[in-house]
Amino acid sequence: MSCCLWSASAAAEVLSGREFQNLLAGGPEGTTIVFRGGTDKLFFSPTLKNRLRASPELGPDFIRQKILRSTVAEGVFVNASIENGKPRMISGIAGIAADSDSGHGILTLLQTFPDDTSLKAFEKRDRLYAVVIVEDAPGGVVCRKSQWEKLFALKGDPKMTTVPCEFLVGNAITPSAAP
Repeated sequence: MSCCLWSASAAAEVLSGREFQNLLAGGPEGTTIVFRGGTDKLFFSPTLKNRLRASPELGPDFIRQKILRSTVAEGVFVNASIENGKPRMISGIAGIAADSDSGHGILTLLQTFPDDTSLKAFEKRDRLYAVVIVEDAPGGVVCRKSQWEKLFALKGDPKMTTVPCEFLVGNAITPSAAP
């Protein structure tokens, strides 16, 4: 089932942090963003928990407290894509934040590992991150998405690519397993 929550306008309009939260975190089962017609999928759930989100130090407000103060919603994600002809799965925690300058909603994805059980363990290991911004453009909804990059190598703003995207209610990546 596709969700289409915007009407077309003359200029591209970026969703605010709250609009992005309502789109992705509105339903109890989460939302899957399908990019490029299906070669790249991202499931986000504000209610599911992974091991890291169950940890007292790294729990539900970890992103808001330690990474992005303007975070309006947090959850877990699973990303499935095809990279160089090979399937790739990345999972972790995510936060929807409102950009401090523009107010635009930004979904920040941060890879986690099973041994991330404390803040000290979390800080020791490099991990991948990516960001997603949703726009209501004249031709329909599009997403600006960064490539997955190493967090410790971060220099400047991530390079963004605009791709067609659609939103499905529920988990269209791993229907029988939680992230």
